[in-house]
Amino acid sequence: MQRNVTNGDDRTPQDRATQDAGAGVVDIRNLTDDQFLTLGLPKLVYVRENRSEGRNVFAIHAANGQIMGVAEDPETAFSAITEHEMVAMTIH
Repeated sequence: MQRNVTNGDDRTPQDRATQDAGAGVVDIRNLTDDQFLTLGLPKLVYVRENRSEGRNVFAIHAANGQIMGVAEDPETAFSAITEHEMVAMTIH
């Protein structure tokens, strides 16, 4: 078990990451796998072109890959992202 001896904080790194998250501060170096998977959900999204019912659509995906919505064109997808105060990320 790691301890932070420099400032007298005897919490584990995972405890610090969890407890500090409530204060709006997250040390991503100390996140558990489950915490990392939900990092940014549902605010971080990406748009991917897909085919649905024989036509091209633009799906809005949460950071974990879950489809949150579908639009007919990229402009509509990005308008919905802005309207719902989400942040679009670039993926490669």
